[in-house]
Amino acid sequence: MKTLGEIAKYLDGKLQGDPAVVINRIVHPALVQAPDDLALVLSANVLDLLKRNQVTNAIAPAELNSLEVPNYILVSRPRLALARLLELFERPVYSEEGVHPTAAIDPTAKIGEKVSIGPHCWVGPNSVVGAGSRLICNVSIGADVKIGAKVLMHPGVNVGDRCKIGNRVIIQPNASIGGDGFAFVTEEPGNVEAARQKKQIVEGTNANSERVRVNSIGDVVIEDDVEVGTGTCIDRGTLGETKIGRGTKIDNLVHIGHNVTIGKNCLIVAQVGMGGSAKVGERVVMGPQSGLPDHMSIGDDAVVVAQAGLAGSVQARQTVVGTPAIPLREFLHQQMNIKRFSRLNQRVKELEAKIAEMEKRLGG
Repeated sequence: MKTLGEIAKYLDGKLQGDPAVVINRIVHPALVQAPDDLALVLSANVLDLLKRNQVTNAIAPAELNSLEVPNYILVSRPRLALARLLELFERPVYSEEGVHPTAAIDPTAKIGEKVSIGPHCWVGPNSVVGAGSRLICNVSIGADVKIGAKVLMHPGVNVGDRCKIGNRVIIQPNASIGGDGFAFVTEEPGNVEAARQKKQIVEGTNANSERVRVNSIGDVVIEDDVEVGTGTCIDRGTLGETKIGRGTKIDNLVHIGHNVTIGKNCLIVAQVGMGGSAKVGERVVMGPQSGLPDHMSIGDDAVVVAQAGLAGSVQARQTVVGTPAIPLREFLHQQMNIKRFSRLNQRVKELEAKIAEMEKRLGG
């Protein structure tokens, strides 16, 4: 529990009312039930709920200037205030310090101080788990893995051999780090090469039937403060590394192929797919179900809209949309022309009728 005064100071907000009021919960204005609840107002659309639910404590955007409640805090950025509030009122995942009796730790592994390794976890030979890290349960850590400090791995996480994970990384349930890349080659040039070179598809023969596996002997490097979502898969490099830059946040069910490089502070949303050796710059946003082909790149500060299918590289600070993806301005221009099409089509028909009538008269 925190007082309103402590909360206002933590948020760098402006408090009107009693700073000694104790707050037990942060809730939506519609869910206020007790005098120790704090209602979070993100916009003016919910102001009517404050009177209806007799709210006594609230946080609101500074542009509202004042609220008709006894105690309130005004903040410049409500969404950021929500994030900070959830830090104050965090409910951390349950874990106990120490190694659970059912965990299997190789004798050559090094375990830091105040580490929690839960039921049925495995830490392989020569691996390192940094101080304060938590492996909740059923986590598999391969050989020669380096895990930094204060890392949180939820149930079912798998980290393959030789991977390197930085400090304060969060990996959600059932994510796979360091699986083999999807790489195969045919004994003779086949349809993959033909498609890329815009040549005729090869018919039959061993060119398309014999697939030779290209092994992955590289690793995965995940830098500090990265988050990896549930069910996400990050393949190891073929020879070198697959790298995720510091502060990047990856959502659920994302696939990152072998040798991919992602820069710092990117947002990669659900069901994004990245082909092998693709490169993503810094502060890039990729919307859900967008795709980046192998060997293509996205420049710094670019935005890829949901379900965009990239057929080529994206320039820095560019927003692209559609399949094949094109710049947003061009896409909006195309959409305007599509809306005009029926009217233009009708106009053409009218002009054709007039021309036909004129030709008939001239012919007469």
